[in-house]
Amino acid sequence: MLVRHTTARALGICAFLIVPIFGVSGCASDKGLLEPIRVVDDAYNGGNALDVSPDSRLAASGDWAGKIRLWRLPEGNPLGGWQTSHGDLPGLMFLSGSNQLLSAGHDGFIRIWNLSGRPVAAYDTGSSVSSFYPTHNRRGVLLGHADGLVSYWTTEGVRLGAWQLSDRRISAVTTDASETHYAAGDSARRVWRWHKDGLPENLQSPPSYARTLAFNPSDGGLLGGGWFNLFSWRAGNVQLKLLPTAHNGIVNHMQFSADGSYLASISRQTDSSVMLLNPQTGETLAAFRKHELCGQHVALSPDGRSMVSNSDDASVRFYLLPTSLGNNISSGGDEVGMPEAR
Repeated sequence: MLVRHTTARALGICAFLIVPIFGVSGCASDKGLLEPIRVVDDAYNGGNALDVSPDSRLAASGDWAGKIRLWRLPEGNPLGGWQTSHGDLPGLMFLSGSNQLLSAGHDGFIRIWNLSGRPVAAYDTGSSVSSFYPTHNRRGVLLGHADGLVSYWTTEGVRLGAWQLSDRRISAVTTDASETHYAAGDSARRVWRWHKDGLPENLQSPPSYARTLAFNPSDGGLLGGGWFNLFSWRAGNVQLKLLPTAHNGIVNHMQFSADGSYLASISRQTDSSVMLLNPQTGETLAAFRKHELCGQHVALSPDGRSMVSNSDDASVRFYLLPTSLGNNISSGGDEVGMPEAR
């Protein structure tokens, strides 16, 4: 595999911790792992946000410096991109029923673009965005902020809710498919869950702070990820259950299949694994070749056939999901127009 161009951030945060402390790279012992169908090296200045269009034909990726790129799925052919003024990009979302993409950045702005990179709208959320979760209908986003605020915005720029949960950075947010239940975690290991008409409830804190949160669509339980483990809180229960995984580092991001039967996950810091896991036990259902440096984000296609990941190694990787999983992710969705390659 080609050697990646690495940035100071990648070397300082990921490679430094892996090599001096453990003496091995983040992708050692890849024997027997499933291979991506394409690896695009040096795609940009380190990976961050990812999303797949509702019709599963496009992926969008964002980097630490605010650059957005588009890709054709499942093969991963590049389709162009553009530079934004966001800085770091915590989140991207293809809008439902349109040829537009929403982005949210550390500059505190939500921006909407057409797929040629022309700006359509911009909304100031009031403070730096630190975490991001798209609503199921793709008409809104739940945002976590660096000042401890959680806010809920429509794609028209209307703020429907705001909750000042903490004085620390919000590290993860999520909402369920009905958009009536929310959850958030901060960098002080606190986790909250609440109904849209109720008050946030403190859940039992995990041993490390939650980098990612998601509601299981099959049973309404809340799942999180941190060092080595999945964090599980059953619906209506504040007690925490730890689910060990084969990740040898921080479970940095995860996404459920539509029926909740499995989830995709990616890890970082002392690991860079990409896996499909059993959400009830943490057991590995499939494992893919690791990234060269810390993993960042993973996204499943709505048709259940493919997956995309990115990383501090500045690559974007494209995968076909094992057929043994079946079509566990909801298919269909609004068709998104394909931009011309540039």
